[in-house]
Amino acid sequence: MTFLDQHPDLAWPAADGADPFIGLEALDDARAQAWVDAQNRRTEAAFGDTADARALAERLETAYTSKDRIVTCSRYGDWAYNTWQDDAHPLGIVRRTPWSAWLAGAAVWETILDVDALDLNADSRDDTRWALADFDMRYPDYERALVSLSPGGSDACIVREFDIASKSFVADGFVLADVGKHDISWIDRDTVYVGWDDSKTNPHPALTTSGFPRQARRWQRGTPLADAPVVFEGARRDVSAGVDYDPIEKLHLASRAVSFYDTLNYWLDETSNEWRQYDLPTHAEIEHWNGWLFVTPRKHWNAGGRRHAPGALIVIRRDAFLAGLRHFTTLFTPTERLVLAGIDFTKHWLIVSQMDDGTPRVGLLRPPVQYDAAWESREFALPDASQSWVDSIDGERDDTVLVHVEHFLTPPSLYHADLANDAPWQLLARLPAQFDATGLAAVRRHAIAPDGERVPYWLIGRDIETSTHARPCLLYGYGGFEVALDPGYDATTGIAWLERGGLYAVANIRGGGEFGPAWHQAALREKRQISFDDFIAVAQALIDTGVTTPRQLAIRGGSNGGLLTGVCMVQRPALFGAVLSEVPLLDMARFHLLLQGASWIDEYGDPDDTDDLRHLMAYSPYQNVKAQVEYPPALFTSSTSDDRVHPAHARKMAAKMQAQGHQNVWYQETGDGGHGAGVEPEAIAQAEAAAFTFLVASIGPLVS
Repeated sequence: MTFLDQHPDLAWPAADGADPFIGLEALDDARAQAWVDAQNRRTEAAFGDTADARALAERLETAYTSKDRIVTCSRYGDWAYNTWQDDAHPLGIVRRTPWSAWLAGAAVWETILDVDALDLNADSRDDTRWALADFDMRYPDYERALVSLSPGGSDACIVREFDIASKSFVADGFVLADVGKHDISWIDRDTVYVGWDDSKTNPHPALTTSGFPRQARRWQRGTPLADAPVVFEGARRDVSAGVDYDPIEKLHLASRAVSFYDTLNYWLDETSNEWRQYDLPTHAEIEHWNGWLFVTPRKHWNAGGRRHAPGALIVIRRDAFLAGLRHFTTLFTPTERLVLAGIDFTKHWLIVSQMDDGTPRVGLLRPPVQYDAAWESREFALPDASQSWVDSIDGERDDTVLVHVEHFLTPPSLYHADLANDAPWQLLARLPAQFDATGLAAVRRHAIAPDGERVPYWLIGRDIETSTHARPCLLYGYGGFEVALDPGYDATTGIAWLERGGLYAVANIRGGGEFGPAWHQAALREKRQISFDDFIAVAQALIDTGVTTPRQLAIRGGSNGGLLTGVCMVQRPALFGAVLSEVPLLDMARFHLLLQGASWIDEYGDPDDTDDLRHLMAYSPYQNVKAQVEYPPALFTSSTSDDRVHPAHARKMAAKMQAQGHQNVWYQETGDGGHGAGVEPEAIAQAEAAAFTFLVASIGPLVS
């Protein structure tokens, strides 16, 4: 008897054509939903509806809704604003307290908006859960906000104007009533820029092939949106296009993302009312501050008789640049393992965040009075053995910042500091330990990739340096889109895995952003296999050093990391004891046709191009999984409301493997959550508990 004979409700009827499971791409099909429901029941019975899973979910939810969590605020005028979720407000509230009271540890919170109390559904049959996506306050009075609410935590949203004083939505205010991937921002009290997604009512919406608005309208209060003039427009094959107004610099700025990593930047010449394109390469990222233009090229760039390195930070007075000068001042030059992590601004200081071979550093730079003079610089000292970062509070007002400090085993702390003086930092909050870290340590090691590259990874657990016994180990990776996996306090993994005796490893593989543009570009498009080889090298190092064994080694990743784990399962099935692939891309022949997939062609390649398709099909998990190969237990997860990566990737992979006879293949799909962890703490806790119960069942037991 075959697997599907034993589980007929999991069978997806075969169809003609190259892809018999393509029907699972339908999100509004009753048959597809019945298949999802049957899969959920099976997975829930095995890993969710057990005493251990329920107990773990309860503990996780307690951590997620604890009153002791760090409260981080944004300053608007004299008020500290914060978004808060707890057991009484699972969808969250926007609340405020006087800024001085929050700094003094004497906050008295006033609820401004209670998302749980909103009634936005058309009728009683509509059970949509609305999540707060954005709360964009109007500068400089902060009396109104543009509130974006997403159904089920998706990227798409509705928008309504909100009045702070009355704590209510504005009658006849700015409203985008239909769900869409809108882009809206303030110009002044009565005017906004809008990227309008009218695909719900317009059969020919002005969207890009990636599904984002390609027109920007200037919308005046009290006028129909359809009559608002289009002031900027991109091409259909762009990823996106849009306009913003910078009220501090008083600049109208537009951009066309012609691909994921290439952008044309414009500014509005208000004397002629025409858009002018900045004479910069499309790979350059720009920022404006106090009349300065900051540029970070992602590739080598020759300008002003100098060759600027990828990942450098260079600056010039904006008026000088527009006059044709190209004599940039170099503020930061990367090395092989010292890279730019980001910049921020206070009233007088430029904050330059860096990563030095996995260690954060922050430099402070102050511009000269004469633009061609040297910049004043000093280091902003950070605690040792920490992952720290610095955020400006109100760059128009002063030089105060918030300093965040944490690490894998160090609960987050939040400090207030003033860059204008050397006074000791003020501790605002410290999170109590969420799990027992007694005897745990985090160490940094390196694996050697097939091409000789040293690939760093973190190993966290108990008795790492002294234990002689192999133990269950969970290896996490991402390796794409120049995203860096930096050390951070993870209460979920600590409670569900580390505290119970498991080991945890985090791989900093190529394709990510740990070492700047070159580290990312080493695994782009036809070079993608390098990322997978790096991850496999880390897995092999964990085995070769006696940390774990193939049967005890599980791998986990989400989104691009879900692709990573899917590929490694297919390419090296004997190397792993379990696979957890979350909201993954898995069908690389069709990713560009599903939801936002077209925007990622720059990362993976174009399936419509013959050469690119050949490279993609060499590793695409969905096309390469085989009936005759024994694979480790695998759990694929997704969300019906994910409008970024289509749930069909995970659906079709699970259906195909089950049809091939692989019995230990599981699928779970939540209704809410979008492309993230979820909307409500209870649902997030239940999903995490099921995932870790699957891991323990597959590679356990854990012995604390």
